[in-house]
Amino acid sequence: MIFMRTGASGWPPADFLRKVWETDMKTGKNARVMLLSQKLMLGSVILVFLTIGFTIVMVLRLNLKLQSHRIETTLHDLGEMVAANPLVIQAFKEDQSSEELILYLDNLIRGLRDVDVITLADMRLRRLYHVNRSRIGENFVGGDEERVLRGERYFSRAVGSLGDQKRYFVPVLDAETRKELGFIVVASLMTNIASQRWEIYEAHFSTFLLILAIGLPAAWLTARGIKKSLLGYEPEQLSKFFLERDEVLNSLEEGIVAVDAAGYITLVNKAAGTMLHIVPEDLRVRLLDDIYPQIRIGETLASGEPLYNNGIILGDVNILCNRIPIRENGTLLGAVAILRNRTELTRMAEELTGVNHMIDALRSNSHEFMNKMQVILGLLRIGEPEEAERYITGIAREQSDVIAAVLQKIRNKNLGALLLGKMSHCRELDIEFNLVGSSSVPAVSQFLSGDAFVTLVGNLVENAIEAVNSKAKGEGDREVSLLIHEDERSLMVTVDDTGEGMTPEEIEHVRQGGYSSKGRHRGTGMRLIRSVLESNGGEMQIDSEKGAGTSITVCFTREGKL
Repeated sequence: MIFMRTGASGWPPADFLRKVWETDMKTGKNARVMLLSQKLMLGSVILVFLTIGFTIVMVLRLNLKLQSHRIETTLHDLGEMVAANPLVIQAFKEDQSSEELILYLDNLIRGLRDVDVITLADMRLRRLYHVNRSRIGENFVGGDEERVLRGERYFSRAVGSLGDQKRYFVPVLDAETRKELGFIVVASLMTNIASQRWEIYEAHFSTFLLILAIGLPAAWLTARGIKKSLLGYEPEQLSKFFLERDEVLNSLEEGIVAVDAAGYITLVNKAAGTMLHIVPEDLRVRLLDDIYPQIRIGETLASGEPLYNNGIILGDVNILCNRIPIRENGTLLGAVAILRNRTELTRMAEELTGVNHMIDALRSNSHEFMNKMQVILGLLRIGEPEEAERYITGIAREQSDVIAAVLQKIRNKNLGALLLGKMSHCRELDIEFNLVGSSSVPAVSQFLSGDAFVTLVGNLVENAIEAVNSKAKGEGDREVSLLIHEDERSLMVTVDDTGEGMTPEEIEHVRQGGYSSKGRHRGTGMRLIRSVLESNGGEMQIDSEKGAGTSITVCFTREGKL
């Protein structure tokens, strides 16, 4: 994580950032990047479209629903009113409409926009009135009149003599006998309804365009003001620079600490924060020399001269420190301390060369030798020289047989010494180590260098030993088997163990390298194995079953050799 303290003397300098951005813009690298003003314009357009569009759709649906309800209400009320009119009842009784009734109904139609048709028809479906007088006396058409003849009131849609209509049927009853005399149809043409709907659409669309015309210039003015406040730079340029710098700094193994001209901490990368245990609170008003005077960053600020590969001790960590002043146009802006963990460098060098495996082998042999010497000393002290002699003879014979068997099969001396040490280590852990009888390695391998051979076999065997040793004693066999065979065509190394085994997901992580079930900062062995394979064109096959064990085979062939 990157911690920064901002200010006039912050790091990096604003002029430096400006130069970087100017260069990017000159080279055209950001030519295809959408500018802030364009983003705000696009965002405003989208916002306006979504907001106003949603609002208009909801209001439009409501207005259309209100229009439909208004038309139905008008048709219903007018139909009921006309059905109760005495002139209408009289017309049905007399089987014809009076001129007064015809004029009355004509005026109703002209005065109501939602009503286009009023039809009076008797029980024989003969029209007593129609908006088109020439059709009076003709039969009613539409085919939807059956229900009204049974005395029902209802809405319907059908094609009449004037076209597609929305209709309301009302039966006309004799006030005295309550006998149905005929019926009335009040209708609105669908073309009239569609015309009214288009008027609603046009009104809402005009409102949408008006709001859009106001919103877009407002967004443009807002974008212009924000860009002016950023001195003409785009936010993407700022964020890209700092994100790239953070990623680069945090990916470094070296720790980097930057201070300003007064010695206050302005930047700490992840490695330095871990190495120095610096917390965010230390970045506010703390001098680096107050926290770690061993770094002596103040001397670099005072002299303005760099210092390289200065060894210092911070806690229990041995560190190599480079102190470099930062200048701009001859002015000292601050300094950077670059810290490298010498202990970690040494450990990695030992891993890469296989020295640690040779040391482990020597340590195991030494430990086993001391245990046996103590047994001999104990036998001599209790007065059993003959038993001590037999013990020594047995050990010598056993060691001679083991060493002879190993060296007969493994003629590479470094690899043979490594395996003898691993055998001793297994005996200490009560693990049975088997070198398969068909193993055979020449003094000089045609496929791997001596260091690479030791690194590969040492890490494979060590991983197998740790896998077996993780099981409690008595839970099953504790065995590690090793087969190494090299001929003119290929080199094959197979290591089998009876450890806990792995799941398919864990196997995939192992194939990718760097996986370890032993916790943080582990898994280096698998990375080194992967490195040897990639550098020498080898392949790795892993077979494992959870609870049963693991078998790993690596193979190098002349065809696959890089």
